[in-house]
Amino acid sequence: MRKTIIILAMAFWLCPAIGQAEAPQKGVPAPDFTVTSLDGKKLTLSSLKGKVVLLGMFHICVPCMNQAMEFDKVRKAIGEDKLAIVGINTNGDSKKAVQDYLDKFPNPIHFPYYIDPDMSVNKSYIQRDMPTVVIIDKDGVISARVPSVGSDQLIPYLSKLL
Repeated sequence: MRKTIIILAMAFWLCPAIGQAEAPQKGVPAPDFTVTSLDGKKLTLSSLKGKVVLLGMFHICVPCMNQAMEFDKVRKAIGEDKLAIVGINTNGDSKKAVQDYLDKFPNPIHFPYYIDPDMSVNKSYIQRDMPTVVIIDKDGVISARVPSVGSDQLIPYLSKLL
């Protein structure tokens, strides 16, 4: 029995693909999803086709708060005509917990923030990093996926896609 456990552990260590599904990366269509805003409005990713989407997959944590603040800087610099900024709590936290978290931000954010109680976005995007930033082009294809990125890098990158 012990030998079997050791062999399985080595197989997972040597071949990580066995234990982990592949997360959608640059160049593949972004998995569609539907989420709900804190005030009850539904959003489906496919409804944003034709716009560049800056997607933030967040939990209730300081790095996620910092990333959301960077998104707000992007919103101020670029606007929302051709760019949709979407923040999603992908940890399945309650509406109240998310609202309490947002209320603690040093400055309020000015882009829509959604909840995903079933964690469907987390599962379909196979989120491992908190936060995870995904940029989706006008055709619905993932253009970039990174764990965290500053507005100083996001603004020029997004401007080229617009």
